[in-house]
Amino acid sequence: MIAACGLSIHDISRVEIDPRTKLPRFNMPLELGADLALKMKGARTQRSRRLLILDSEAHRYDQTLSDISGMDIAVHANRPERVIKEVRDWLNSTGPTGAPLPGAKALDADYATLQTLAPEITATFRMDGFDELAHADFLYVVEEALVSIEAGRLGVNRQQGSGGVRP
Repeated sequence: MIAACGLSIHDISRVEIDPRTKLPRFNMPLELGADLALKMKGARTQRSRRLLILDSEAHRYDQTLSDISGMDIAVHANRPERVIKEVRDWLNSTGPTGAPLPGAKALDADYATLQTLAPEITATFRMDGFDELAHADFLYVVEEALVSIEAGRLGVNRQQGSGGVRP
């Protein structure tokens, strides 16, 4: 999946010690390493890759991933609204030119609306709770919520539970 897209986002802040195993999880640093390898040594088409690296604190990575020193690491302070702003600003600056993305505050409001709509959507389709969904189900719920959010923004009445039918 990493090689299939020219943009990637890596949040290296989630390396806390697991209370059961007393070991950290290193999935994100491993995926970052694979992405950097593609960018530095991969096929010519991979060398124009764009990466966003996030961490919870400035320069915290110096203690665990010192080899990435000198890279521009965005700090989110474990605050969802900061993550949204950092990712939005990065996507807006790296994506195709044209109309800018909605601002971080608008996206944060949409995220809050998603959190409000998700229980109704999951109940309508008799799914597990939003935080327990398989990836495909999660994407379905997000898509349903986005249609409702956009309809609300445009003042269109939309019946919930369309099963994917769009207005």
